[in-house]
Amino acid sequence: MQSQGYDKRIKCEVLVVGAGPAGMMAAIIAARAGSKVIVIEQKDMPGKKIYATGNGRCNFTNQHYDSRVFRGEDPKFAYEAYKRFDKDALIGFMKELGVAFRDINGYIYPYNEQARSVANALLYECKRLGIEIRCNEKTLDITQDNKIDNDSDFLVTTDKDVYICEKVIIAAGGKASPTHGSDGNLNKVIRKLGHEIILQDPALVPLRFADNSLSLLAGVRCKCKTVLMIDGYETDNESGEIIFNNDNISGIPVMQLSRYAVKALTAKSKVSLELDLIPDMNDAFLKDFLETSVKKRSGIFETLGLVVNDKIAKYICDRIKDIDELIHFLKHFRIEIIGDCGFNKAQVTAGGVNVAQITKDMESKIIRRLFFAGEILDIDGTCGGYNLQWAFTSGYLAGTAASVKQS
Repeated sequence: MQSQGYDKRIKCEVLVVGAGPAGMMAAIIAARAGSKVIVIEQKDMPGKKIYATGNGRCNFTNQHYDSRVFRGEDPKFAYEAYKRFDKDALIGFMKELGVAFRDINGYIYPYNEQARSVANALLYECKRLGIEIRCNEKTLDITQDNKIDNDSDFLVTTDKDVYICEKVIIAAGGKASPTHGSDGNLNKVIRKLGHEIILQDPALVPLRFADNSLSLLAGVRCKCKTVLMIDGYETDNESGEIIFNNDNISGIPVMQLSRYAVKALTAKSKVSLELDLIPDMNDAFLKDFLETSVKKRSGIFETLGLVVNDKIAKYICDRIKDIDELIHFLKHFRIEIIGDCGFNKAQVTAGGVNVAQITKDMESKIIRRLFFAGEILDIDGTCGGYNLQWAFTSGYLAGTAASVKQS
């Protein structure tokens, strides 16, 4: 669309900034209630982050929810919101849009396990409702037309036009995966509007290690218990498959722990991961097994090859002298962490707009008729579809509230 010039303000009732899952959900709900909705998206197409979700499979929610799946300064805020639009409501919404789904060990995917099914369904609904999505357009500023009171219309300035609207929903994402549209470019504007932004760090991100010799294990996958150590103390642990890379370690357990590791590194704490490579055996049982096995074979390497990857077996054998050292290595493989792989490799952002300044309807407590949804807020989830659930939940609540006529 060609610029119409700043002298021609484009009017709408609800303007949504960001055409990701939260933004499109908010737009759909507001439009269903009869509002004229325009969505501004700075990338060349809407829903880019949806296509990349879950390695392109789009795990959009989960059957299992507990007190650990949402994180932030006030995770209770997310749980209270979730009660109002939960997994069953989201699954019902997707079915209404024609998205069949399948349950894989509690993880809910579109039936064909292709993210485009979800993205396309949202886009079709936007088109059906007459929602105008304007791509390749960057939001530069958000102000109120008249600052005499807190009820004046908003002026939203982009690099192409100026919009005048009754309500604004900011769903522009955090800073993770900037190639898909989340780059934090609105942070300055949000602060100017009076909102605090909790320090944003990468989350669900691989962690970089200090020991270059670990690159010898690149490509190795192993199932183990992973313990996060901060300043020498265990703070959390996860179990599952980890992956060694050239200069970092990844896999779901590492990704789950990364939020706290990164926050600790930001605070200048000493961070390490301790791997229990044989979590199914205690020290005494493991010692008996190894001593018995070594006697039957020509050496420790051959024995280790029965329980761990050959690369790990060689790595360990080059660094130990006796059975006791071997057992300690297998149960307490310590890896010093020096950083993360950055927002480009992060799946989500930890930090964002302080939810203490946001109502249960996702409306700003500072400026009426200004709403927030999705990753822009200081809420993030663990792996398993929880971040998409949060995006859709908060988008639903923001869209619902924005469609209500206010006096």
